[in-house]
Amino acid sequence: MTKKGNLHIFPSLVCVVAPLTFMVTLALATKLGHVAFLPYISDTGNHMPESCIFSQFLNFTAICMLACVYIRYLQVKSMATFKTPVGPRWDANDISWYMGFTACLGMDIVANFQVHNIYQVHYVGALLCFVGGSVYFAFQTMFSYHMSKVDDSMYLFYIRCILCALAFIFCCLAIASGVISDFGYTGTDSSKWKKDDGGYSWHLVSTTSEWLLAIIQSALTVSFFPEFRRISIYSPKFEIRGVNDSQSENPSPKEEA
Repeated sequence: MTKKGNLHIFPSLVCVVAPLTFMVTLALATKLGHVAFLPYISDTGNHMPESCIFSQFLNFTAICMLACVYIRYLQVKSMATFKTPVGPRWDANDISWYMGFTACLGMDIVANFQVHNIYQVHYVGALLCFVGGSVYFAFQTMFSYHMSKVDDSMYLFYIRCILCALAFIFCCLAIASGVISDFGYTGTDSSKWKKDDGGYSWHLVSTTSEWLLAIIQSALTVSFFPEFRRISIYSPKFEIRGVNDSQSENPSPKEEA
């Protein structure tokens, strides 16, 4: 089996590629007049050419994030000397894996279903990504507390506690103020929300919260960096039924001798 290291590259890529993608698409959308001041992140990927960049690189980010979720799942599973049962058939690590997968799926939906085209599907993806991601990192913060007794990483627990608390605050603010602003909106194009369109102040609270939430979740992902540097994974053994069996039943002349 081959030993695979340098797993810290996955959280590093998530932390670099996602914010860079948002900044590039925001710059393009602003320059081309597709958005107004401080839009939602999704609004920066509504129109071509920025939508192509948005989809391509956010898909890549979702794959890297899924790798982080899987590696973290294996890490907790192998290091956990604590019990985290949730009912007779589940434990917290299993649930966190599914929540992480759900968040990555939501990110992929956001990347490929633009709000301008199919807003219902896009909003479902955004909720899965941000809400699911916040719950996932809450689980990881809990794991950090128990694992710090094994690998002396209590500082990561405190960092994640602060970031998770901020993530939940901004997640609630983004959703609540977004709903309130929609009730007061009287314009025709929400991606170019103007001051006289109604609900403008609440709109800015919502968009600002969403941007801050994205930054915080990127920071939570990169907090895996010091732990992943110490992790290695061995490539699984590859077998083909029938072929491997026949080879074991018919040894080579050297093995017979």
